Amino acid sequence: MPDLADPRASRAVLVGGARYTSLPEVPAIPRNLNALAGVLQDPDLWGLAPEHCTVLPDPDDAREVSRVLRRAADETAAEGTLVVYYAGHGLVDPVDGSLVLGLRDTDPAVPYEAGLPFEHIRRAVAGSRARRRLVILDCCYAGRAAGALASGESGSQAVADQAGTDDTCLLVSAPRNRTAQAPPGEPYTAFTGELLRVLRGGLPDRPAILDVRTVWREVTLRLRERGFELPELRSAGDELALVRNAARHRRDLVGRIVVATAAVEDRDLRQAAVLILRHDRGRGAVGVRINRPTADPLPADIPQGWRRLLTTPAVLFDAGPLSRYEGFIAVARLRPDVEPPLRFQPIRDRLGTIALAADPAPLPAVISGLRLFSGYLGWGPEQLEADIDGGLLLLSDADVREALSSRPRDLWTTLHARAAGE
Repeated sequence: MPDLADPRASRAVLVGGARYTSLPEVPAIPRNLNALAGVLQDPDLWGLAPEHCTVLPDPDDAREVSRVLRRAADETAAEGTLVVYYAGHGLVDPVDGSLVLGLRDTDPAVPYEAGLPFEHIRRAVAGSRARRRLVILDCCYAGRAAGALASGESGSQAVADQAGTDDTCLLVSAPRNRTAQAPPGEPYTAFTGELLRVLRGGLPDRPAILDVRTVWREVTLRLRERGFELPELRSAGDELALVRNAARHRRDLVGRIVVATAAVEDRDLRQAAVLILRHDRGRGAVGVRINRPTADPLPADIPQGWRRLLTTPAVLFDAGPLSRYEGFIAVARLRPDVEPPLRFQPIRDRLGTIALAADPAPLPAVISGLRLFSGYLGWGPEQLEADIDGGLLLLSDADVREALSSRPRDLWTTLHARAAGE
């Protein structure tokens, strides 16, 4: 089983073209970039430092992209891995059949004038001293009669051959039509969406480290089931380790905030921001909506001592449909460097739940905020993971302080934009 490369010795460059002057826009691509960067930076999966993972959304200058690529290639050590990813429109030069990656002002009639020739990527990657190099292309293949495609090869096969690099692992998705395969209502393009689901969800029956070939095979199966074009893999030498198997290294989601995607219409989850209170893969998860304050007055039996601790807006929050009338969940945030009070159950960092049966008198000295929730949301075994891997929920980077935001109605818009890379 191959070992993961040292993330400190590794670099990644993620390039995406979503907006064009002469080609159709691909609005899913910013989410591709943000989500893939999150996977590579996730310490549970690999742990690439943010400063070592460069994201270039909608670049308009091929020279700028080349400079960033060369710098990343030079900085990647021999024991590291160099990762290069592009998503957007892929075009074929009508003169020599070479692959050109679309940038903002690329003209499909003359793509070489304002596009990024794949040769630039090939040269930068080939110049790296890294022994492990991975190039991932999720792009359109425009031009049915160009190059090797005219000889009867599949679109993905032709692009893979045109893009071939020595000593580099190459994973390519190349639809035959002129627009990216981005299924309506889904947050990612077809290929990258399945790639992300495999990387984030893992494979229960596979080793603790997933290599590129294993990932490619699983993505191929999933795309075939959905009737999409199949990716091609060109692998040089030993198998390249990509990420830890999330199914074997399941991250703890307690204390994380998830947000529903814009496509979710379910009444309970539509435009919801949810704080996860409990999470166990085998038993399920519990969470509370943190962005639905109600207009209802606080129940008369809530003592004044608790009322004075409430964070603005000091109202009851509609946290979910389950057990709505069977009591309240109190979520509190501790002040720095204090001992937790009695009946305080930590969630993450200084956030936790506290029983309303506790004496509120000593709490102002140790609690900096409190919110009351009515009801909760629940997931069965592996359902929360399935909603995240399936793109219904996005895992946000929100700080725990945002669970008690003074502007809860703005939370979904803010957190969704960040999680979706908008």
